[in-house]
Amino acid sequence: MIVGSLRHWTTQRESAHPVLRKAIDYLAETDFEGLEEGKHPIQGDDMFALLMAITTKPKEEQPAEKHERFLDIHLLLQGEETIGWQLHSENSEPTEPYNQEQDFALFVELKDETLIQLKPGMYMVLFPDDIHRPGLATAHASNVRKVVVKINQDLL
Repeated sequence: MIVGSLRHWTTQRESAHPVLRKAIDYLAETDFEGLEEGKHPIQGDDMFALLMAITTKPKEEQPAEKHERFLDIHLLLQGEETIGWQLHSENSEPTEPYNQEQDFALFVELKDETLIQLKPGMYMVLFPDDIHRPGLATAHASNVRKVVVKINQDLL
């Protein structure tokens, strides 16, 4: 897991993997104000952005997820969002087993979950070993606009 800010991207980009560089460059250079919600291709089906508007929820109402084929990069555009994170281990038992077609397993209880609060312009890179619970309310429910870039791990 990596947490960063687009404000610092120009000084950090040279140390990033070329695939992450391409994805975060897309996030830094795209004007999302004029884009409609939905899927936006970056590199065919191997890298694409999902632009969405959500309402954050209490932790108890939002399951955590884990992917095996795709990495996620969550960029907060507007609002406040907290994302729960825990590294996958043999003690992490999914409540809904891995669905290969939709590339996720769901988790309800996480013993060592860390909550990370994002502000607009912050991003979070989540690898296949990262269980994450996006869309959490920081203090109370909030309307959020965000982008999630999905990257096929085969590109790495």
